[in-house]
Amino acid sequence: MLNASDFTLENPAVTSEKVAGASFSRRAMLCGAVAAIFGFIPENAIAATGVSQTKDRKIRVDLKVNKVLAKVGGVVQIPLSDGSTLALVRTALGAKGFTALNLSCTHNGVTVMEQNQTWTCPAHGSKFALNGKLINGPAQTGLMKYPVAATSSAVIIG
Repeated sequence: MLNASDFTLENPAVTSEKVAGASFSRRAMLCGAVAAIFGFIPENAIAATGVSQTKDRKIRVDLKVNKVLAKVGGVVQIPLSDGSTLALVRTALGAKGFTALNLSCTHNGVTVMEQNQTWTCPAHGSKFALNGKLINGPAQTGLMKYPVAATSSAVIIG
């Protein structure tokens, strides 16, 4: 399991750290670039607003300004300083109904995209459920998850 010191927000004022275990090949980077060029853009996931970093280096997402997270299936994305992207997904109602995922495909590190309430890898076609569970490969495992704690006003990731 990852802890708060394993990642930081994409912010020049914050010290850059890598996500634990993340490595990207030139092939993965090339596949990601090709995907971007040909328009593999997330359909529903939007960039989160009201995101900050706590003193203990956890990520805080304000629920009042990210209204899409009020409904099950709502998704916001948060860029991290290592170039990867984190998604916060509303998977159920209540404080335990949030999942935080690293959107790097576990097959080859290409960023997955949201399509029809699933995550799809544009490079090789792996599919994952909205909560990160593997649907079909070539990936062998689901998306990496981060610990989450929520209140009525915020979600803390890390």
